Amino acid sequence: MSITEQIKNIGKENGLDIIKITDAEAFPRAEKSIIGSIEKGYIPRSKYSSGDDTSLNAGKIYLNKISERCNPKNILKNAKSIITVAQYYLIEEDGNFGNCEQPCGKIAKYDIANFYYEVKEKLKSVIDFINQKTDGKYKSKNKSCYVSLVEKPIAQRAGVGWYGKNGVIITEDFGSWVVLGEIITELELDKDDSLQNNCGSCRTCMDACPTKAIVSPYVIDRTKCLQYISERLIDVPVKYREVWGDNLYGCTICQDVCPKNRNKNPKKYLPKYGYIGSRVPLIPLLEMTEEEFTSYFSDNQIAMRPMKAIKRNAILALGNIGDSIAIPHLIKVLQEDDQPMIRGYTAWALGKLGSKRSRNALEKALKIEESENVKEEIMNALRML
Repeated sequence: MSITEQIKNIGKENGLDIIKITDAEAFPRAEKSIIGSIEKGYIPRSKYSSGDDTSLNAGKIYLNKISERCNPKNILKNAKSIITVAQYYLIEEDGNFGNCEQPCGKIAKYDIANFYYEVKEKLKSVIDFINQKTDGKYKSKNKSCYVSLVEKPIAQRAGVGWYGKNGVIITEDFGSWVVLGEIITELELDKDDSLQNNCGSCRTCMDACPTKAIVSPYVIDRTKCLQYISERLIDVPVKYREVWGDNLYGCTICQDVCPKNRNKNPKKYLPKYGYIGSRVPLIPLLEMTEEEFTSYFSDNQIAMRPMKAIKRNAILALGNIGDSIAIPHLIKVLQEDDQPMIRGYTAWALGKLGSKRSRNALEKALKIEESENVKEEIMNALRML
């Protein structure tokens, strides 16, 4: 049995659902696509720009940063192969989660636990096998969660799956309900072929996107994508707040409607890391300290996101859910929070919820508010009542 076959067997034994291999050459098409999306405004320039707002380089696209993500040899100079894997993440939830007696926010399926950390741990076992089999002759790097590497182009080239029109990798057996991970290695391995599948004329995901973030097949305007917005401190226009629904983190509407994702049976197992379930109580998030936030979401990716962004998400969800139980808690935020951004979204939520108590609180806040932006939000909220 070849070492390539042995590696794939070890991966399967460790619970990885798909293990494929490709070469470690660069991804120039991915690099060109990223640059094009930045230039069109589909990716905020700040993500790949150099310099602060006052420098001469402010807003200039930092091409080297993009190139590094698209060239595995920037991570491992003598890389020959990439072992790319996928793990199915639809699971049957523990009955202790999701039974909310108060307003709860929805967590996207990919984030109900830290599946990326689990994949990374399994990849470590594969690297340990390679080191043992080759006496440590070849260096390998363990990568997961697409922070330093373009994962989806790698998965596509290796034959893990193909691109859906929503920009997500679709696999033959698991649809797009997978997280990805990679090992970059100096070891020369047998390569797999890319899949020739595609979505044909189907545009279900494009039609279902509530903000029309899928501007054309395979092209996503991330500034409109609810998943992308939910992870970052990005302004949420009123028209997006109205379709935000009860989301606390992430959005999978484009995946939920995909024909390739139908009739997939969930796994029966409890994730090891960061399991928070698909519904999280929202009101406690309004009063959490940074320490409490980090502890609550311990080992989950949400803990790595700005707490202000998650608090904003909770406020938007509460406004859309419409349960009056949230009103006194939101009034307290409006009166006491020191962040104008948070007060502004809170005013909107109170306007959505209505009630005489909301009106009184908004009128009182308007008299003492110093931020012009928040004043405008309060006046708009009062017009909603």
